[in-house]
Amino acid sequence: MNNALYFLSLVISIPTYQKDKTYLWGFIPMDSQRLKKKDSNYSKYFEYFVQIGILQGKGHSKGCTCKRYRYNYENINLEGVECLDFSIFEMTDKFLVKNLLKENIGNDCPYLSKWFDDGLFLDVDRLNDDLSSEFCYNKYSLSYTRLNPIMAKAYSYWYTALMFREQCYRISRNPESDNRLHTNLTNMPSKFRPYLTYYGENIQSLDIKNSQPYFMVLVLESLSNSKIVEIMSRVFGSSNIGTILQKLQETTSSKAFQEEFAPLKKAVLTGQFYEFLMPLFTDIKPDYDGVFRKSFYNSDTGKAEVFEFPTKRDLMKKLTLQILYTPLKRPSKEYLIFKQHFPLLCECIEVFKTTSSEKDSFKLFPKLLQQVESDCVIDIITKQIAETNPDMPLWTIHDSFCTTQSWFPVLESMVYELFLSYSQGVSPNFKSELWCNSDECLKVA
Repeated sequence: MNNALYFLSLVISIPTYQKDKTYLWGFIPMDSQRLKKKDSNYSKYFEYFVQIGILQGKGHSKGCTCKRYRYNYENINLEGVECLDFSIFEMTDKFLVKNLLKENIGNDCPYLSKWFDDGLFLDVDRLNDDLSSEFCYNKYSLSYTRLNPIMAKAYSYWYTALMFREQCYRISRNPESDNRLHTNLTNMPSKFRPYLTYYGENIQSLDIKNSQPYFMVLVLESLSNSKIVEIMSRVFGSSNIGTILQKLQETTSSKAFQEEFAPLKKAVLTGQFYEFLMPLFTDIKPDYDGVFRKSFYNSDTGKAEVFEFPTKRDLMKKLTLQILYTPLKRPSKEYLIFKQHFPLLCECIEVFKTTSSEKDSFKLFPKLLQQVESDCVIDIITKQIAETNPDMPLWTIHDSFCTTQSWFPVLESMVYELFLSYSQGVSPNFKSELWCNSDECLKVA
Protein backbone atom coordinates (compact mmCIF):
# COMPACT_ATOMS: atom_id res chain seq x y z
CA MET A 1 0.00 0.00 0.00
CA ASN A 2 2.82 2.42 0.87
CA ASN A 3 4.47 1.86 -2.52
CA ALA A 4 1.17 2.43 -4.33
CA LEU A 5 0.63 5.74 -2.54
CA TYR A 6 4.22 6.75 -3.26
CA PHE A 7 3.86 6.08 -7.00
CA LEU A 8 0.58 8.01 -7.15
CA SER A 9 2.11 10.95 -5.29
CA LEU A 10 4.82 11.31 -7.94
CA VAL A 11 2.26 12.56 -10.46
CA ILE A 12 1.83 15.67 -8.29
CA SER A 13 5.22 15.95 -6.57
CA ILE A 14 7.43 15.84 -9.71
CA PRO A 15 5.93 18.97 -11.35
CA THR A 16 5.91 20.67 -7.93
CA TYR A 17 9.67 20.25 -7.57
CA GLN A 18 10.41 20.94 -11.24
CA LYS A 19 8.36 24.10 -11.79
CA ASP A 20 10.47 25.27 -14.73
CA LYS A 21 9.38 22.37 -16.90
CA THR A 22 6.31 22.22 -19.13
CA TYR A 23 4.44 18.93 -19.41
CA LEU A 24 2.45 18.45 -22.61
CA TRP A 25 -1.24 17.78 -21.82
CA GLY A 26 -0.26 17.35 -18.17
CA PHE A 27 1.42 13.96 -18.65
CA ILE A 28 4.35 13.51 -16.23
CA PRO A 29 7.33 11.34 -17.35
CA MET A 30 8.32 8.63 -14.87
CA ASP A 31 11.99 7.64 -14.56
CA SER A 32 11.99 3.83 -14.70
CA GLN A 33 15.35 3.57 -12.94
CA ARG A 34 14.08 5.59 -10.01
CA LEU A 35 10.91 3.53 -9.87
CA LYS A 36 12.87 0.26 -9.89
CA LYS A 37 14.82 1.33 -6.82
CA LYS A 38 11.53 1.65 -4.98
CA ASP A 39 9.99 -1.58 -6.31
CA SER A 40 11.13 -3.75 -9.20
CA ASN A 41 7.48 -4.54 -9.98
CA TYR A 42 6.59 -0.85 -10.36
CA SER A 43 5.12 -1.41 -13.84
CA LYS A 44 2.37 -3.63 -12.43
CA TYR A 45 1.30 -0.82 -10.11
CA PHE A 46 0.97 1.62 -12.98
CA GLU A 47 -0.83 -0.93 -15.16
CA TYR A 48 -3.31 -1.38 -12.33
CA PHE A 49 -3.75 2.38 -11.85
CA VAL A 50 -4.58 2.76 -15.55
CA GLN A 51 -6.87 -0.28 -15.50
CA ILE A 52 -9.02 1.03 -12.63
CA GLY A 53 -9.10 4.53 -14.13
CA ILE A 54 -7.11 6.52 -11.58
CA LEU A 55 -4.37 7.36 -14.08
CA GLN A 56 -4.13 7.88 -17.83
CA GLY A 57 -0.89 6.83 -19.52
CA LYS A 58 1.11 7.54 -22.67
CA GLY A 59 3.86 5.30 -24.00
CA HIS A 60 7.31 6.13 -25.30
CA SER A 61 7.49 8.85 -27.95
CA LYS A 62 10.11 10.66 -29.98
CA GLY A 63 12.36 12.55 -27.63
CA CYS A 64 10.85 10.90 -24.55
CA THR A 65 12.02 7.47 -23.43
CA CYS A 66 9.90 7.40 -20.27
CA LYS A 67 6.29 6.43 -19.95
CA ARG A 68 4.11 9.36 -18.91
CA TYR A 69 1.07 9.53 -16.64
CA ARG A 70 -1.52 12.00 -15.40
CA TYR A 71 -4.53 11.72 -13.12
CA ASN A 72 -7.78 10.75 -14.84
CA TYR A 73 -9.70 13.65 -13.32
CA GLU A 74 -12.89 12.81 -15.19
CA ASN A 75 -13.14 9.46 -13.41
CA ILE A 76 -11.93 10.84 -10.10
CA ASN A 77 -14.51 13.62 -10.19
CA LEU A 78 -17.30 11.13 -10.85
CA GLU A 79 -16.23 9.07 -7.86
CA GLY A 80 -15.72 12.14 -5.70
CA VAL A 81 -19.30 13.41 -5.69
CA GLU A 82 -20.92 13.36 -2.28
CA CYS A 83 -24.04 14.99 -0.89
CA LEU A 84 -24.45 16.75 2.44
CA ASP A 85 -27.36 16.44 4.82
CA PHE A 86 -27.65 20.03 6.05
CA SER A 87 -28.82 18.81 9.44
CA ILE A 88 -25.27 17.52 10.11
CA PHE A 89 -24.41 20.92 11.59
CA GLU A 90 -24.77 20.55 15.32
CA MET A 91 -27.06 22.66 17.45
CA THR A 92 -24.19 22.90 19.96
CA ASP A 93 -22.38 25.42 17.76
CA LYS A 94 -21.64 28.10 20.39
CA PHE A 95 -21.88 30.92 17.84
CA LEU A 96 -25.28 29.74 16.68
CA VAL A 97 -26.61 29.49 20.23
CA LYS A 98 -25.36 33.02 20.88
CA ASN A 99 -27.14 34.26 17.74
CA LEU A 100 -30.36 32.49 18.66
CA LEU A 101 -30.38 34.18 22.05
CA LYS A 102 -29.94 37.58 20.44
CA GLU A 103 -32.90 37.30 18.07
CA ASN A 104 -36.16 38.92 19.09
CA ILE A 105 -39.25 40.47 17.59
CA GLY A 106 -39.32 44.24 17.48
CA ASN A 107 -42.37 46.45 17.60
CA ASP A 108 -42.23 47.35 13.91
CA CYS A 109 -45.54 46.93 12.10
CA PRO A 110 -47.50 45.00 14.76
CA TYR A 111 -50.24 44.20 12.22
CA LEU A 112 -47.63 42.13 10.33
CA SER A 113 -45.26 40.98 13.08
CA LYS A 114 -48.06 39.40 15.14
CA TRP A 115 -48.41 36.61 12.54
CA PHE A 116 -44.94 35.27 13.32
CA ASP A 117 -46.31 32.90 15.92
CA ASP A 118 -46.75 29.20 16.74
CA GLY A 119 -48.81 28.65 13.59
CA LEU A 120 -45.86 29.01 11.22
CA PHE A 121 -44.42 25.55 10.65
CA LEU A 122 -41.52 24.55 8.43
CA ASP A 123 -41.34 20.81 7.72
CA VAL A 124 -37.56 20.57 8.16
CA ASP A 125 -37.36 16.78 7.81
CA ARG A 126 -39.21 16.70 4.48
CA LEU A 127 -37.28 19.74 3.30
CA ASN A 128 -33.99 18.02 4.06
CA ASP A 129 -35.04 14.83 2.26
CA ASP A 130 -36.35 16.58 -0.85
CA LEU A 131 -33.49 19.04 -1.25
CA SER A 132 -30.59 16.68 -0.56
CA SER A 133 -29.46 16.95 -4.19
CA GLU A 134 -28.95 20.70 -3.65
CA PHE A 135 -25.97 19.96 -1.43
CA CYS A 136 -23.86 17.74 -3.67
CA TYR A 137 -20.25 18.66 -4.42
CA ASN A 138 -17.01 17.06 -5.56
CA LYS A 139 -14.58 16.48 -2.72
CA TYR A 140 -11.71 16.21 -5.20
CA SER A 141 -12.36 19.58 -6.79
CA LEU A 142 -9.47 21.98 -6.41
CA SER A 143 -11.33 25.03 -7.74
CA TYR A 144 -12.66 26.39 -4.43
CA THR A 145 -10.78 29.57 -3.53
CA ARG A 146 -12.61 29.95 -0.22
CA LEU A 147 -15.10 27.94 1.83
CA ASN A 148 -16.68 25.17 -0.22
CA PRO A 149 -19.71 27.05 -1.67
CA ILE A 150 -21.95 23.98 -1.41
CA MET A 151 -21.13 23.59 2.27
CA ALA A 152 -21.68 27.32 2.78
CA LYS A 153 -25.08 27.02 1.07
CA ALA A 154 -25.99 24.02 3.23
CA TYR A 155 -25.04 25.93 6.38
CA SER A 156 -27.13 28.91 5.28
CA TYR A 157 -30.13 26.67 4.54
CA TRP A 158 -29.74 24.88 7.85
CA TYR A 159 -29.51 28.11 9.84
CA THR A 160 -32.66 29.47 8.16
CA ALA A 161 -34.53 26.21 8.77
CA LEU A 162 -33.40 26.06 12.38
CA MET A 163 -34.68 29.57 13.06
CA PHE A 164 -38.14 28.47 11.92
CA ARG A 165 -37.99 25.19 13.82
CA GLU A 166 -37.02 26.94 17.04
CA GLN A 167 -39.57 29.72 16.34
CA CYS A 168 -36.79 32.26 16.62
CA TYR A 169 -38.32 35.10 14.63
CA ARG A 170 -36.63 38.38 13.84
CA ILE A 171 -38.24 41.52 12.47
CA SER A 172 -36.53 44.82 11.76
CA ARG A 173 -37.07 48.00 9.81
CA ASN A 174 -34.68 50.90 9.32
CA PRO A 175 -36.21 54.15 8.00
CA GLU A 176 -32.69 55.53 7.45
CA SER A 177 -31.99 52.76 4.96
CA ASP A 178 -34.48 51.01 2.64
CA ASN A 179 -37.35 51.16 5.21
CA ARG A 180 -38.32 47.64 4.17
CA LEU A 181 -39.52 45.07 6.68
CA HIS A 182 -36.83 42.39 7.06
CA THR A 183 -37.99 39.09 8.55
CA ASN A 184 -37.31 35.35 8.45
CA LEU A 185 -39.45 35.23 5.31
CA THR A 186 -37.45 37.86 3.41
CA ASN A 187 -34.24 35.92 4.08
CA MET A 188 -35.78 32.52 3.33
CA PRO A 189 -34.75 30.69 0.11
CA SER A 190 -37.72 30.45 -2.25
CA LYS A 191 -37.26 26.66 -2.35
CA PHE A 192 -38.44 26.53 1.26
CA ARG A 193 -41.90 27.82 0.34
CA PRO A 194 -43.64 24.46 -0.33
CA TYR A 195 -42.60 23.28 3.15
CA LEU A 196 -43.99 26.23 5.11
CA THR A 197 -47.59 26.25 6.34
CA TYR A 198 -49.70 28.22 8.80
CA TYR A 199 -51.68 25.98 11.15
CA GLY A 200 -51.52 23.29 8.47
CA GLU A 201 -52.79 25.50 5.64
CA ASN A 202 -50.80 26.38 2.53
CA ILE A 203 -49.60 29.94 2.08
CA GLN A 204 -50.19 31.89 -1.14
CA SER A 205 -48.43 35.05 -2.31
CA LEU A 206 -49.20 37.87 -4.73
CA ASP A 207 -46.05 39.34 -6.27
CA ILE A 208 -45.59 42.68 -8.04
CA LYS A 209 -44.05 41.82 -11.41
CA ASN A 210 -41.01 43.83 -12.53
CA SER A 211 -41.19 45.59 -9.16
CA GLN A 212 -38.10 47.82 -9.27
CA PRO A 213 -38.75 49.04 -12.86
CA TYR A 214 -42.38 49.51 -11.83
CA PHE A 215 -41.57 51.81 -8.91
CA MET A 216 -39.25 53.78 -11.21
CA VAL A 217 -42.17 54.28 -13.60
CA LEU A 218 -44.45 55.20 -10.70
CA VAL A 219 -42.02 57.86 -9.44
CA LEU A 220 -41.61 59.44 -12.88
CA GLU A 221 -45.39 59.45 -13.37
CA SER A 222 -46.01 60.97 -9.92
CA LEU A 223 -43.75 64.02 -9.74
CA SER A 224 -46.71 66.13 -8.65
CA ASN A 225 -47.87 63.60 -6.04
CA SER A 226 -47.24 65.05 -2.57
CA LYS A 227 -46.61 61.61 -1.03
CA ILE A 228 -43.94 60.70 -3.59
CA VAL A 229 -42.34 64.15 -3.30
CA GLU A 230 -42.24 63.75 0.49
CA ILE A 231 -40.35 60.45 0.14
CA MET A 232 -37.97 62.00 -2.40
CA SER A 233 -37.30 64.87 -0.01
CA ARG A 234 -36.57 62.40 2.78
CA VAL A 235 -34.07 60.49 0.65
CA PHE A 236 -32.31 63.35 -1.15
CA GLY A 237 -32.73 66.13 1.40
CA SER A 238 -35.10 69.08 1.30
CA SER A 239 -32.38 71.38 -0.05
CA ASN A 240 -32.03 69.25 -3.20
CA ILE A 241 -35.63 68.41 -3.96
CA GLY A 242 -36.42 71.64 -5.85
CA THR A 243 -33.51 71.16 -8.26
CA ILE A 244 -34.37 67.50 -8.79
CA LEU A 245 -38.04 68.17 -9.56
CA GLN A 246 -37.23 71.03 -11.93
CA LYS A 247 -34.78 68.93 -13.96
CA LEU A 248 -37.10 65.91 -14.05
CA GLN A 249 -40.17 67.90 -15.08
CA GLU A 250 -38.25 69.63 -17.87
CA THR A 251 -37.25 66.25 -19.31
CA THR A 252 -40.42 64.22 -18.71
CA SER A 253 -42.76 66.90 -20.09
CA SER A 254 -41.16 66.80 -23.54
CA LYS A 255 -42.79 64.98 -26.45
CA ALA A 256 -39.50 63.19 -27.19
CA PHE A 257 -39.43 61.70 -23.69
CA GLN A 258 -43.04 60.53 -23.87
CA GLU A 259 -42.42 58.79 -27.20
CA GLU A 260 -39.28 57.12 -25.86
CA PHE A 261 -40.85 56.19 -22.52
CA ALA A 262 -44.24 54.88 -23.71
CA PRO A 263 -43.18 51.40 -24.95
CA LEU A 264 -40.99 50.79 -21.89
CA LYS A 265 -43.77 51.89 -19.55
CA LYS A 266 -46.22 49.56 -21.30
CA ALA A 267 -43.79 46.64 -20.97
CA VAL A 268 -43.37 47.30 -17.25
CA LEU A 269 -47.08 47.70 -16.48
CA THR A 270 -47.92 44.48 -18.35
CA GLY A 271 -45.15 42.55 -16.58
CA GLN A 272 -43.13 42.06 -19.77
CA PHE A 273 -40.12 44.28 -19.03
CA TYR A 274 -37.50 41.50 -19.05
CA GLU A 275 -38.80 40.18 -22.37
CA PHE A 276 -38.76 43.78 -23.64
CA LEU A 277 -35.06 44.12 -22.75
CA MET A 278 -33.87 40.87 -24.31
CA PRO A 279 -33.61 42.02 -27.98
CA LEU A 280 -31.50 45.03 -26.93
CA PHE A 281 -28.62 42.78 -25.86
CA THR A 282 -27.85 40.77 -28.98
CA ASP A 283 -24.36 39.87 -27.74
CA ILE A 284 -25.73 37.87 -24.80
CA LYS A 285 -25.91 34.26 -25.95
CA PRO A 286 -25.97 30.89 -24.18
CA ASP A 287 -22.85 28.78 -23.79
CA TYR A 288 -22.40 25.41 -25.46
CA ASP A 289 -24.58 23.74 -22.80
CA GLY A 290 -27.48 26.18 -23.20
CA VAL A 291 -26.72 27.96 -19.91
CA PHE A 292 -26.25 31.74 -19.80
CA ARG A 293 -23.21 32.90 -17.83
CA LYS A 294 -22.27 36.44 -16.93
CA SER A 295 -19.98 38.16 -14.47
CA PHE A 296 -21.57 40.43 -11.84
CA TYR A 297 -20.12 42.22 -8.85
CA ASN A 298 -20.81 40.44 -5.55
CA SER A 299 -21.05 42.95 -2.72
CA ASP A 300 -20.60 40.17 -0.13
CA THR A 301 -17.18 39.18 -1.45
CA GLY A 302 -16.16 42.50 -3.00
CA LYS A 303 -15.31 40.73 -6.24
CA ALA A 304 -16.84 40.03 -9.63
CA GLU A 305 -18.19 36.49 -9.90
CA VAL A 306 -19.65 34.44 -12.73
CA PHE A 307 -23.35 33.65 -12.26
CA GLU A 308 -25.32 31.02 -14.19
CA PHE A 309 -28.85 31.53 -15.54
CA PRO A 310 -31.08 28.88 -17.16
CA THR A 311 -32.70 31.41 -19.52
CA LYS A 312 -31.93 34.82 -20.97
CA ARG A 313 -34.98 36.21 -19.16
CA ASP A 314 -33.51 35.15 -15.81
CA LEU A 315 -30.29 36.92 -16.72
CA MET A 316 -32.28 40.05 -17.63
CA LYS A 317 -33.68 40.20 -14.08
CA LYS A 318 -30.17 40.44 -12.69
CA LEU A 319 -29.12 42.81 -15.46
CA THR A 320 -32.01 45.16 -14.69
CA LEU A 321 -30.66 45.83 -11.21
CA GLN A 322 -27.23 46.51 -12.69
CA ILE A 323 -28.70 48.95 -15.21
CA LEU A 324 -30.71 50.82 -12.58
CA TYR A 325 -28.05 50.89 -9.88
CA THR A 326 -24.74 51.14 -11.76
CA PRO A 327 -22.41 53.93 -10.53
CA LEU A 328 -22.01 56.66 -13.14
CA LYS A 329 -18.26 56.90 -12.59
CA ARG A 330 -17.94 53.28 -13.67
CA PRO A 331 -21.05 52.57 -15.77
CA SER A 332 -21.49 49.01 -16.90
CA LYS A 333 -21.38 48.13 -20.58
CA GLU A 334 -25.03 47.10 -20.36
CA TYR A 335 -26.04 50.49 -18.95
CA LEU A 336 -24.36 52.21 -21.90
CA ILE A 337 -26.25 49.95 -24.32
CA PHE A 338 -29.51 50.71 -22.50
CA LYS A 339 -28.70 54.43 -22.65
CA GLN A 340 -28.34 54.27 -26.45
CA HIS A 341 -31.98 53.16 -26.66
CA PHE A 342 -33.35 55.33 -23.81
CA PRO A 343 -31.16 58.46 -23.52
CA LEU A 344 -33.85 60.68 -21.98
CA LEU A 345 -34.88 58.08 -19.40
CA CYS A 346 -31.21 57.67 -18.46
CA GLU A 347 -30.99 61.44 -18.18
CA CYS A 348 -33.68 61.22 -15.48
CA ILE A 349 -31.92 58.34 -13.74
CA GLU A 350 -28.69 60.36 -13.73
CA VAL A 351 -30.47 63.32 -12.13
CA PHE A 352 -31.34 61.06 -9.18
CA LYS A 353 -27.76 59.80 -8.98
CA THR A 354 -25.88 63.09 -9.23
CA THR A 355 -27.90 65.86 -7.57
CA SER A 356 -26.80 65.04 -4.01
CA SER A 357 -23.26 65.83 -2.85
CA GLU A 358 -23.39 62.78 -0.59
CA LYS A 359 -20.65 60.19 -1.06
CA ASP A 360 -21.86 57.25 -3.19
CA SER A 361 -24.86 59.37 -4.20
CA PHE A 362 -25.70 56.83 -6.93
CA LYS A 363 -26.96 54.55 -4.14
CA LEU A 364 -29.75 57.02 -3.33
CA PHE A 365 -31.71 56.02 -6.43
CA PRO A 366 -32.28 52.39 -5.36
CA LYS A 367 -32.96 53.70 -1.86
CA LEU A 368 -35.71 55.92 -3.28
CA LEU A 369 -37.37 53.04 -5.14
CA GLN A 370 -37.22 50.81 -2.04
CA GLN A 371 -38.62 53.58 0.17
CA VAL A 372 -41.55 54.12 -2.22
CA GLU A 373 -42.12 50.36 -2.31
CA SER A 374 -42.13 50.07 1.50
CA ASP A 375 -44.48 53.04 1.84
CA CYS A 376 -46.86 51.48 -0.66
CA VAL A 377 -46.72 47.87 0.54
CA ILE A 378 -46.25 48.26 4.29
CA ASP A 379 -47.53 51.66 5.38
CA ILE A 380 -50.57 51.88 3.12
CA ILE A 381 -51.82 48.64 1.55
CA THR A 382 -51.13 45.95 4.18
CA LYS A 383 -52.07 48.36 6.97
CA GLN A 384 -55.50 48.97 5.42
CA ILE A 385 -55.98 45.26 4.70
CA ALA A 386 -55.17 44.44 8.34
CA GLU A 387 -57.58 47.09 9.64
CA THR A 388 -60.41 45.75 7.45
CA ASN A 389 -59.61 42.07 8.07
CA PRO A 390 -57.97 41.75 11.51
CA ASP A 391 -58.24 37.93 11.42
CA MET A 392 -56.40 37.57 8.08
CA PRO A 393 -52.88 36.12 8.48
CA LEU A 394 -50.66 38.61 6.67
CA TRP A 395 -46.97 38.74 5.75
CA THR A 396 -44.83 40.57 3.21
CA ILE A 397 -41.64 39.70 1.34
CA HIS A 398 -40.69 43.18 0.14
CA ASP A 399 -42.73 43.29 -3.11
CA SER A 400 -44.98 40.32 -2.24
CA PHE A 401 -48.19 40.08 -0.20
CA CYS A 402 -48.76 36.73 1.54
CA THR A 403 -51.64 35.05 3.35
CA THR A 404 -53.18 31.60 3.73
CA GLN A 405 -54.86 30.00 0.73
CA SER A 406 -58.39 30.45 2.11
CA TRP A 407 -57.85 34.19 2.63
CA PHE A 408 -56.09 34.75 -0.69
CA PRO A 409 -59.14 35.83 -2.78
CA VAL A 410 -59.85 38.61 -0.26
CA LEU A 411 -56.21 39.68 -0.23
CA GLU A 412 -55.97 39.72 -4.02
CA SER A 413 -59.10 41.82 -4.46
CA MET A 414 -58.03 44.39 -1.88
CA VAL A 415 -54.46 44.68 -3.21
CA TYR A 416 -55.79 45.44 -6.70
CA GLU A 417 -58.19 48.06 -5.36
CA LEU A 418 -55.71 49.74 -2.99
CA PHE A 419 -52.91 49.75 -5.56
CA LEU A 420 -55.16 51.51 -8.04
CA SER A 421 -55.80 54.22 -5.48
CA TYR A 422 -52.17 54.55 -4.32
CA SER A 423 -50.72 54.71 -7.83
CA GLN A 424 -53.52 56.94 -9.18
CA GLY A 425 -54.16 54.47 -11.99
CA VAL A 426 -50.55 53.45 -12.75
CA SER A 427 -51.03 49.89 -11.48
CA PRO A 428 -48.52 47.05 -11.98
CA ASN A 429 -49.06 43.50 -13.13
CA PHE A 430 -49.24 40.76 -10.49
CA LYS A 431 -48.39 37.09 -10.26
CA SER A 432 -49.79 34.67 -7.68
CA GLU A 433 -47.97 31.65 -6.27
CA LEU A 434 -49.38 28.85 -4.14
CA TRP A 435 -46.65 27.56 -1.82
CA CYS A 436 -46.80 23.83 -2.40
CA ASN A 437 -45.20 21.17 -4.58
CA SER A 438 -46.96 20.54 -7.89
CA ASP A 439 -48.59 17.25 -6.84
CA GLU A 440 -49.79 18.79 -3.56
CA CYS A 441 -51.17 21.82 -5.38
CA LEU A 442 -53.32 19.52 -7.50
CA LYS A 443 -54.76 17.93 -4.36
CA VAL A 444 -55.79 21.24 -2.80
CA ALA A 445 -56.93 22.93 -6.02
